[in-house]
Amino acid sequence: MSQFSVKWIFVLDTNYAIDLKPYLPSSHSTDIAFEDRDGKRWLEITKDGQATVLTPYAWDGCTPKYALWDIVLGTPDGVPNVKTKKPKAYYASLVHDVLYQFLDAGLPISRAGADRVFLDILSRDGFGPRWIYYAAVRVFGGGFRLFTRWKRSYRGRMVPALQGQPTPARSMSGRG
Repeated sequence: MSQFSVKWIFVLDTNYAIDLKPYLPSSHSTDIAFEDRDGKRWLEITKDGQATVLTPYAWDGCTPKYALWDIVLGTPDGVPNVKTKKPKAYYASLVHDVLYQFLDAGLPISRAGADRVFLDILSRDGFGPRWIYYAAVRVFGGGFRLFTRWKRSYRGRMVPALQGQPTPARSMSGRG
C-alpha cells in the first residue's frame, strides 16, 4: 500500500471568486469571513453574495480517494476542462469542500444549498455525470462530513466582518 506523496491533491494558487447570492438567505446583509482553528482565513462572503476562497486552500477534489501502489483510486475529478485546463470537477469540489468545512461555523448556507452549488458548478463546467455526483453528496455527504470533521478536527469560526477590502479574486463565472 502506498501513501499520497503530498497531503492534498489540489492547492489553490489564485483566489477563486463565485457569486453565492442565489444560495444565501434574503436576510444576508453583512460581510463575513471564516477561519480555521489556527486563525487562517479561507473564505470570505460579502454582503452582496460574492464569495472568495483564499489561497493556498488545499483539498482532495471529489472524495473519497485512496492511494494503492502509487495509483490513485476513488472518485474521478473528470477530464480537463478546455477553458481552465483543470479537471471539470475542480471548482465544484473546491467550493463544496470549503462550504462543508464551515457549515457548523455559522455559514449562511445549508448543507442542501452547498450541494446545490456543487451541482450548479458541475453543470456550468459541463461535467457529464453531474447528477450521479450530486446524488452521492446528497445521500452520503452528511455522514462523510461528520467523519471528515472528526478526522481533521475542524474547529472553524465565523469572523463577523471583513477587515479592510475584500481580497481580489479570479472569477470563473463563465461557461467552461
